[in-house]
Amino acid sequence: MNRIIIKNVIAGLIGLIFVTGCKQTANRSEQIIHQGIPVTVSPVRVGRMINYIELSATSAFLLKAEIKAPSTGYLNDILINQGDAVKKDQSLFTIITKEAAAILPDSSDKMNFRGILNVKAASAGFISSIDHSKGDYIAEGDKLCEISLPESFVFILDVPFELTGYTKLNTLCEIVLPDNQKLNGIVKSSFPSMSVNSQTERFIVKLEKPTRLPENLTVKIRIVTESVKSAASLPSSCILTDETMQQFWVMKLINDSLAVKVPVTTGIKEEEYVQIVRPEFKVSDLFLTSGNYGLGDTVNVKVINKTGHE
Repeated sequence: MNRIIIKNVIAGLIGLIFVTGCKQTANRSEQIIHQGIPVTVSPVRVGRMINYIELSATSAFLLKAEIKAPSTGYLNDILINQGDAVKKDQSLFTIITKEAAAILPDSSDKMNFRGILNVKAASAGFISSIDHSKGDYIAEGDKLCEISLPESFVFILDVPFELTGYTKLNTLCEIVLPDNQKLNGIVKSSFPSMSVNSQTERFIVKLEKPTRLPENLTVKIRIVTESVKSAASLPSSCILTDETMQQFWVMKLINDSLAVKVPVTTGIKEEEYVQIVRPEFKVSDLFLTSGNYGLGDTVNVKVINKTGHE
């Protein structure tokens, strides 16, 4: 009999401990839910938004002047270096003619015949190449150097056929250099034929203001396809979507501790921001930027800043 009583007492104690533990766990869960999920928030941004296509282009000089030898002889001196900026009529080379080089200097040369020719630049520009070294034998008409004409500096842009509607003549564009420096440009002309292999049309883009840049520089050309003067937008982290990416929504904070699901229609995307076309929100409205994934239609939240402190 005593053993039965002892067993019943032990069983009762175990049951009491189990029930008490479950109740404490439930209380802790309710406390966590009541405190809310930690989130960060962001307001609506209002301003101009643009959408653009970005294509690669390469710099080039369309026009180059060749400086040729006016006579047969030897290259006596080179007065320029590759890359130098030269002016029109500036001396570039001196050539000693073949006849002058054949005359040995002696006392019988009463005329003191030198036979040295001075070769000058026909136009201003930059020395892009030098084709001979000092002392070289050259024939009349041989190319001595090449001068790139600065007014012919352009960017060659290859545009897929389906995007040529955005690159009409006199279209303004933005030129982004490899160091992220941005320059203004304009589409000036196009080639009359398509590339057979890539099915692209070639366009010429000129700088709005002259800037000295090297040839064969690869840049990005941005051409605006859509622009909204005053658009309401939110960070892309605010925008949630379903698996098919057909429906979009945001979690809007309606008071200090409650957020609700609001369906939205999106528009232009610019870097880290997405335009909200519908519905219209107030500038004072706040939206969840983190902690918003997988939440229900209505949820208790706890707003924290970016460092995780209240």
